[in-house]
Amino acid sequence: MDRIRIGVAHRGAGLSPVFSALDSGAFQAAGLEPELVACPGHPAALAALQAGQVDFINSVGPEVLLANARHGGDAVVIASAIGRSAQQVSARPGLTSLESLRGLRWGVTARNDADECTIRMAFDRWGWEIGRDAQIVVVGTSAPRLDLLLDPAKVDVAIMHAPEPFQAARRGWTLIEDLGRLDVAFQNSCAVTTRRLAARNPDLVRRYVQAFCEGVWRFRTDAVFGIGVLRRHTGEPDEDILRQTWVLFARLMGGMMFPSVEGLRNAAQVLHQLGALERAVPPQAVVDLEPVAALEREGFFDRLMGARP
Repeated sequence: MDRIRIGVAHRGAGLSPVFSALDSGAFQAAGLEPELVACPGHPAALAALQAGQVDFINSVGPEVLLANARHGGDAVVIASAIGRSAQQVSARPGLTSLESLRGLRWGVTARNDADECTIRMAFDRWGWEIGRDAQIVVVGTSAPRLDLLLDPAKVDVAIMHAPEPFQAARRGWTLIEDLGRLDVAFQNSCAVTTRRLAARNPDLVRRYVQAFCEGVWRFRTDAVFGIGVLRRHTGEPDEDILRQTWVLFARLMGGMMFPSVEGLRNAAQVLHQLGALERAVPPQAVVDLEPVAALEREGFFDRLMGARP
């Protein structure tokens, strides 16, 4: 068994592929002995990855692009669980339609993160403009995320990730829009390592991707298992919220498991428009398609999906 360290940025549903691979025994079946290392927040997880303190993380495309650009890093996306916009828009009590949100304060935890990128892409679809049709408010990370996003003294509208919009509904906030409906390619939940590790030990990376993909498949095709994963790892006790979260993520996880080249291209372009990147980094700079391709050549997906024993 090869020991690996996995940086865990949070305990949300976006890390379901890692938790599913852990709970299902997929890591062990791939000859891996995982250790989960707490690295609160995507920037911290990426910093730990770049420093060699962890071997793999679960992240999102914009954070990978920003970390590489800011720190000269070599983080690379090796598999994808969700390659589409996955956020939801919730609004304070009294706001019930998309049009009622125009001109109000939209809360995010940090500038230039995946949430602000998603807002920009959604506004492009709606014909809205930041500044004219919305004010972006950074609420920070000094308290529980949901408490900060649902502070009506600062925020009218919040970009959320399941189970947050379902939890917010219990506080009277209204789910206005599921941005997954836009069907915009965008690299969300994904497996990330460094090019250094991929070059030094490609077999280890391939086996990690195998366990990751197996975790994605088991989560989205086994409701009892998937809801149990969320119950154990997110700390959410409400069964209705767990069910809604599983349904949403199981639908979103319907992709190829290859890294989303188009999703990373879109993220890079939006970050460039926001002024966070000097240039729109080509997606090939942060993508490695080979681990999933190698599994495909070996017939792994045929076996995983029951096409052949």
